[in-house]
Order: sequence, then structure tokens, then C-alpha cells
Amino acid sequence: MSAAGPDDALVPFLFEGAAVRGALVRLPTAAATIVGAHPYPPSIARALSELAAAAVLLISTLKLDGSLLLQIAGDGPVRLAVVECSGGLDLRGTAQWDAARVAAHGDHAMLADLAGGARGRMTITLDPKDAGTLYQGIVALESGSVGGMIEHYLSTSEQLPSRLVVAARGGAAAGLLLQRLPSSGADDDAAWTRLVREFEAIAPNALLAGARDIAALGAWFPDADIRVFDARPVRARCSCSRERVENALRIAGRDEIEAAIAERGHVKVTCEFCGRRYELAPAEARAVFTRSPDAGTVPRSGKRT
Repeated sequence: MSAAGPDDALVPFLFEGAAVRGALVRLPTAAATIVGAHPYPPSIARALSELAAAAVLLISTLKLDGSLLLQIAGDGPVRLAVVECSGGLDLRGTAQWDAARVAAHGDHAMLADLAGGARGRMTITLDPKDAGTLYQGIVALESGSVGGMIEHYLSTSEQLPSRLVVAARGGAAAGLLLQRLPSSGADDDAAWTRLVREFEAIAPNALLAGARDIAALGAWFPDADIRVFDARPVRARCSCSRERVENALRIAGRDEIEAAIAERGHVKVTCEFCGRRYELAPAEARAVFTRSPDAGTVPRSGKRT
């Protein structure tokens, strides 16, 4: 899975003289590609799209040569929802759900409710790959909105006042982030208060429409001097591969592989993110135990079918 449209982009910006930075993300194609990989109910499709926008905005605040994962887990009808965003702004996402229980909540249910409310949690993982130590932060699902969850994380982990809103509709997603810079002081309080007031006046529908036009920033923040930086392209791209599937089979072990061959005559692995299927004949599946494993990361998600 690899898809990006001309409007799929992250646009960083600064408010001159206010010690406040921001980022605008638009995902008209990438979010649709992610949710189109599986028959997600409308509420889950919307939630995954919002998580995708939030992940891009969150990674824009970091210097990370690896990946960021947003994971929602709980005992509700949505057992798991996860989005991964790389430092290069490649996105993928997936969810596991109970169809009957999700349907009972209706098409407009919030992700926090679908995950079990206060019994659920959001885990934010920063994986620098080979360049450092894995970091995880856990946030209780006290806020019903995806934006509220990320705001809570930023205020508790980075201790930088931040405002974040995401919106999704019809397969498209958009998001907007404001954050005070570490260098900000009391002289910037009035500017921050004004910008937050203007931020809160932006309706989700306006965000979805305006994210296609950078000029919308000027309309949303009419009294601000905004410096806009070059847009960075965002795309839906899964990191699954034949090599990673073979590594996963080695971990599963010979007994499980032989059981699959005996049952079906072959081994088939389906990526839970993009839905791509990898089918191995018996000789190919057995050969993975006689070859040296290729360098790479074992896939975070894959299932044998």
C-alpha cells in the first residue's frame, strides 16, 4: 500500500513575535487509503483517519529518525486501534473490533467510548529504530476526542501548552496544532490567549475545507504574522515485506508452519495494516529455516490465515 495525493502534506509554521509554533496537516488521499484497506465501520474509519492526522502533527514536534505509534486499547468493542507514522511521514493504521458491539454504538461514536472509556488507554511509542532507546507514554482515555488525548499527553510529557484538533469526513482527514515554544515567557501570554481563542473558533468543517488552502491560516488568525515553511508530503505506505514475513515465520517456529501446511497445503500471511497477502508454498516456507535471516525489523502486525 502506497498512496499520496498532491494535497497530502504537513505544513509547519511560526507566529512571528509570539513564540508559538504550529502545524497544519491535510490527508485527503492517505487517510482514505488506510481506511480503505479493510471494511471498517464508519465510526472506526473516522477514528483511524483522526489518529492518522494526530500522528503526523505529533511527529512534527519531534526530532525522530524512526517511527511514532499511537495505540488505543481497551475492553470496549474496539480492542485495538493503532497508527504508525515514520519520520519520513509514511503512514499506516489498523484496528480490531467486534462488529455487533460497534454497530450498537452508532456511526458517530467516539473512539474513547468504543475502546471502553476510562478502562482504556492510549499508548504513544517513540521508536528510534537503531538510533536509541524506545520510549512509551501512557494516557488514560479521559477525553472523548483524539485531539483532547494528544493535548493531555503534550501537557504532561513535554509540559508545553498545546492545542490540537483533528477532523475526518468521507475518507479525508485534517488537523491543526498550536504549541508554545520552550523559549516563551510571560510577555507571550497575551498572544497565546488570543491565538487559542481564534483556534477554538475554527469549526471542524472549516478545518477540512481550509486545510487545502494555506491562505486559510490567515483567515483563522487574522491578526498574526505567520511564517509558513515548505510543505512536507505525507503518504500511506505500509512497511510490510516478504523479508519481514519470513522473519515472522522463523519466530513462529517449524511446528506452527508444518501445522499450516498440513491444514491448507501452504502458508499464507496477511498484513493486518494494508491487507496484503503473502503466500508461500511448502518448500518456500520450510526454506526460511535454512537461510540466514535478512536484516530488518520483524513486522509489528501480521497474521497467518
